[in-house]
Amino acid sequence: MRDRLFRITDKEMTWTRAILLGSLIWILLIIGTGQVPSFIIYWIDQNVASVIDFSKNIPGVNDEGLNPKQIQIVRDLIANGVQMGFLIVLLAFAYFWQKSKQKRLGLRGLQDPVKGYMSGK
Repeated sequence: MRDRLFRITDKEMTWTRAILLGSLIWILLIIGTGQVPSFIIYWIDQNVASVIDFSKNIPGVNDEGLNPKQIQIVRDLIANGVQMGFLIVLLAFAYFWQKSKQKRLGLRGLQDPVKGYMSGK
């Protein structure tokens, strides 16, 4: 299975594959950095009473639970953490995938693609 995946991913990138892959990445970014945090924000706003009841059981919180302003702060921290976490995971995946591909194919680092085409070189 792994060899099959590498055989597919190690092919030269065509314009069609690049557009399809770019569209897939764009859709995942929209969902991960837009829809999921938005869902978290709206869900917490609709269930403030149950969040207050839940916060009463958290150690260090008084017996009355969090107030609505504190819930807004925690809500924003959670939504932004999910958003940035998704973005960091996606960027780290792309970086490490490229590094493993360079090792697997025996490629060097960044190369000068315009060498020989510009005068003076």
